[in-house]
Amino acid sequence: MTTAAHPTEPLDAARLYGRGRLSAARRDIAQALASLGGAFTAEDLHAAVSALRPGIGVATVYRAVAAMAEANSLALVGARDGSTLYARCAGGKHHHHLICTGCGTVVSVACPVDGPLVRSAREAGYTVTAHEVTLYGLCPTCSKERG
Repeated sequence: MTTAAHPTEPLDAARLYGRGRLSAARRDIAQALASLGGAFTAEDLHAAVSALRPGIGVATVYRAVAAMAEANSLALVGARDGSTLYARCAGGKHHHHLICTGCGTVVSVACPVDGPLVRSAREAGYTVTAHEVTLYGLCPTCSKERG
């Protein structure tokens, strides 16, 4: 099983939204997204973009998040306090996410096509058509800090 950090490099705003409209507000949202780093909620993103563009509406941020998710630039990776958690996702090969519950760092975890979960489902007679797995834990840094 291999792991890799999720993307943290500067964003190409046009690619982030796919074919969606690229307004000045969406450029600012992309810039704020780059500052977040790990897993985040739409509310976290709204707070970050509000520092760049005071008065931006929450609905604008939610529409931008929906467009980025549709373009596979964001992945839904769970929930925190009743809000959906997202992470920047480079797409590519099917993978899962490991999220640090301390600092929010998101790491990609490789998903073998015939891994134990899928194999168990097949052995039970199921035809697997899709699956999602998100793992939560503490990264090495947070583990050390908490002793």
